[in-house]
Amino acid sequence: MPGPRTTPLHALPESPLSRDPHALYEASVLNVSVDLARFARIYRSAHGRGFKTLREDFCGTAALTCAWARRRPDHRALGVDLDPEVLDWGRRHHVTRLGAAAERVTLRQGDVRAVRGPHVDVVAALNFSYWVFHERDALRDYFRNVHRSLTPGGMLFLDAFGGHAAMGTLEERRRISATNALDGLRMPSFTYVWQQARFNPVDHGLRCYIHFRLGDGTWLKRAFRYDWRLWTLPEIQELMREAGFSSSALYVEGWDERAHESNGRYLPRRRFENQEGWLAYVVGRR
Repeated sequence: MPGPRTTPLHALPESPLSRDPHALYEASVLNVSVDLARFARIYRSAHGRGFKTLREDFCGTAALTCAWARRRPDHRALGVDLDPEVLDWGRRHHVTRLGAAAERVTLRQGDVRAVRGPHVDVVAALNFSYWVFHERDALRDYFRNVHRSLTPGGMLFLDAFGGHAAMGTLEERRRISATNALDGLRMPSFTYVWQQARFNPVDHGLRCYIHFRLGDGTWLKRAFRYDWRLWTLPEIQELMREAGFSSSALYVEGWDERAHESNGRYLPRRRFENQEGWLAYVVGRR
């Protein structure tokens, strides 16, 4: 029997979201299913069981939060962010599409250092979002709040980058293929541009931007701006320890020497060769 008919992507009308910075960001930066699978694997290897409750700090559009709640009826998720506009975007474009699972999602506007309850199994702060804290005391306070919020044995998942190129200026471009937008309409291909505009070796201050070049040649310049401190791996682990975490571990992305590119597999490491650029997860355990 013939399969169901599908409309070719090129035949669909263009989605209004194809010029929306949040939709472009999700299409070019996020891969929530991969992140959640990695969290589940690491948590299960430590506990012999999966986790059920997740808090996403600096959640932005809450894509990760909503994806976790959607997976199983016993999953609960909380997303926290300071920006009411981006939380509203997440409610309109993600939470409303969850159906009954929407009851298992809470989005909260506020400072991640001031979250009080509920206790969760996992806290995630991804896309280097915690680098908004420039002082040791501020980052330690955040880690302490997370530690208080975790169930016994709970885990904090952070990502980090580094390498020779991290302490300098650069511009990287990546072509993003056409896909379906959240509304089911066509999102044409576009170019994602990551720019490290300024680095200060005195305080490790790092100014970055994301730009988008759309399919018709127009630009969304400085669609996102980041004023970060580039934290090193030993600093992050030391502050976790000072905040009360019993242990922390590093999972570093592997490198394919033949293809001269990362292989997407993150393995635990106590030592690795410095490179032009590397990505890692830092996992703290209560």
